[in-house]
Formats: sequence, C-alpha cells, structure tokens
Amino acid sequence: MSPSAPGDPADGPPAAHSQALTTRLRLPGHSKRTPGQARAYLGVTLADWGVCETIRADLQLIVSELATNAVTYTRSCEITLEITLTDDEAAVSVADHGPHRHLHARHAAPDAESGRGLLIVQSLASRWDQSGDDAGGTTVHAAITLPARKPPPSTPLPEDAPHHHAHATPER
Repeated sequence: MSPSAPGDPADGPPAAHSQALTTRLRLPGHSKRTPGQARAYLGVTLADWGVCETIRADLQLIVSELATNAVTYTRSCEITLEITLTDDEAAVSVADHGPHRHLHARHAAPDAESGRGLLIVQSLASRWDQSGDDAGGTTVHAAITLPARKPPPSTPLPEDAPHHHAHATPER
C-alpha cells in the first residue's frame, strides 16, 4: 500500500476542531522507507502549520523511533501516523495493527545497536503513553508542550491622541 497524499480523500483534509488541526497518513507496515516517509510528512505538515524548527525536529525524531518500532516489531501491513496541533501542544500517534505490545523504555547495553528508541521518546516528549485497540494493535502517543505564545506588541498611542480610561478607580 502506498502512502496517502496530503488531502487524499481516503484520509480527508486536515480537520479543525476547536482550535485543533489533525491529519493522518497511512503507510506500509513492512517497508524500511516508512520511518523516513513519516518523518518527512510530519516535517512538512508542522512547517505548514507554523510550528518552530526545534519542535519539528524533536517530533521528527520521535516519529522516526515510533515508526521504526512499528515496522520492526509488528507484522502489521499498515501503520497510521496521526499529527495533531492544539494551542498547547504538538502531538503524534503511531498505530499498528498488532499484535498489541506493552512497551517500556529500557536501558540498552553500551555496545547494543538498538534498544534506545523509547528512551529517546521519553527524553524528548512532554508526555507519552500507549494504548491497545480492540483488534489487538498498539498506538503510541507522544506530545511536546508548545512554548507560551507572546501577545503581539501593543501599538503605542500618538502623543496627541485622547486617552480613554474605562472604569477608572479612584486612588486610596
């Protein structure tokens, strides 16, 4: 199965729900190219949504690790990447279709070639968790809290503009 293109009717356009943007991408479950495709789609999507480069890079690394785990450790023929942006956080979910695995971050031996992915996710994400579905698959969720947005600078009034004070309170 090939990835759905952004805006593909199978996945639908990004949806706005009470100030949240969400999009999904289906990818092959057995392709070594899947983590790279997930990483690229995430990067373009978050850039289009105005997310800063630092958070994009951290989420791209998280998605790469999660997609690699799904491709490496499941027999799923398809995985689904979901990206959500709210006012407070940028989040990703990677779902496979089984079998359900209970995942935990573990420390790998110094000379081990793998086994550090969830430690990376844990160190970069503000929060992460996992859930199983009725069909036996696993979904791993990770989110990064966005920095507080600064209000736009106020425009100073010209010197000769009248000053209006609503509800002035007398000094005591």
